Amino acid sequence: MKRLALSTISLVLCAFLASGCVYKMNIQQGNYLVPDSVSQLKEGMTRSQVRFLLGTPMVPDAFDESRWDYYYFFSSQRIDKPLKRRLTVFFADDKVARYENQGVPTQADLEQLERDLRKAVAESKSKKKRGGKTETATPASDSAKPSEGEKAPDPVPPSEPAPAPAGTPSGPT
Repeated sequence: MKRLALSTISLVLCAFLASGCVYKMNIQQGNYLVPDSVSQLKEGMTRSQVRFLLGTPMVPDAFDESRWDYYYFFSSQRIDKPLKRRLTVFFADDKVARYENQGVPTQADLEQLERDLRKAVAESKSKKKRGGKTETATPASDSAKPSEGEKAPDPVPPSEPAPAPAGTPSGPT
């Protein structure tokens, strides 16, 4: 009787644990914009120059031809909140009048991240040389913080490879 009860409990326990192992695939939608391309966007560019630089917007606005929206959405089981980014380009007389960047990293953002990473690596190496004592983190210097007008970059998580821009062949290189 004990053996039957033990096997039943183990079977129920295995079924319970297996039900939590649900695979959730990564979801990418919209236009993935390369930071170097976003950095090159300037006022006064023509529509064809913007299309060459950033590509065609995924969903064109049928009611307002003077505005192009580039949306990007990334969801993964490894991150709690999905990444949502938007770049809106406004045209006047078929030239860029202005643009709004909400979360799309630029080349300057990536360079700042690289500087911060190098600084963090150097600090961790110096801690190891001092005997591995853990210290409370000191606030970063003002030069490492983004200025008032800039937002902190929101890159694709490092555990995931960066998606290739539209039109790039996929597969091993």
